[in-house]
Amino acid sequence: MHCRTKLLGLAIIAFFAFETVAAQPYAGAYLGFKASGLKGVFKLTQQGGGTQTGNVADASKTGFTFGVAGGYQVFPSSFASGWYKLDINLDASFTSLSYYQAAYDGQFGAGKFAASGQSGGSTSIISLDIMPIHRLTFPKFKLLSPYVGLGLGLNIMNTSDITVAQNGQNNTLTGNGEMKIGLLVFYGVLIRVSDVFQPYIQFKHMIPFGSETQFTQSFQQNNGQGGGTQTYQYANQDVPGFFALTGGVRNNF
Repeated sequence: MHCRTKLLGLAIIAFFAFETVAAQPYAGAYLGFKASGLKGVFKLTQQGGGTQTGNVADASKTGFTFGVAGGYQVFPSSFASGWYKLDINLDASFTSLSYYQAAYDGQFGAGKFAASGQSGGSTSIISLDIMPIHRLTFPKFKLLSPYVGLGLGLNIMNTSDITVAQNGQNNTLTGNGEMKIGLLVFYGVLIRVSDVFQPYIQFKHMIPFGSETQFTQSFQQNNGQGGGTQTYQYANQDVPGFFALTGGVRNNF
């Protein structure tokens, strides 16, 4: 029994060693556009008073995104007669979206955010995506390799402070950080220009888990009459997922 267990262990080690040797690592950069939308309400709670709730505001934005991707092709080129490939991929990207400004202008009119003396409030988003990629390669037509997959995405979001300059006062609406996890659905096509250099086009959707994201915290009365703090929240009714269209290049090693 001990001998069988030892042989099984050696077989498993040999299998993974083979897969490691057969695996083809790759890396590359990409860029494109990321669209994200959410809806939420403005809430103003005054010190010693009640809470006022504004209308629902739509904060839909499209921003430029860029990032890097790396991973490896698990199976050797001879696997499944060359038809099927499995890639384990990690994407890291950066995007900046002005959710708050879009929501404010959507509620009060275009340009009202700047006209009211407000500035800042952009949300920077670092996305870390784990993506098992299933690809097809046609042995007699090797130029195009379509792919599809499901993965797990992590959005690390940080909204900067908003400065409100009115009547000679510079008040601050403090920003807030959020972290959201969601399901990734992605698909695209790899263009096999050569065994080393392979451009691709990709579509990606993130469907977040959770129900609410808060982007701002409190409005500090720096020079207000009587001092104190007003809590001015933008509490969203749904969390911001995204749709991304990107193009990049994969360099095989």
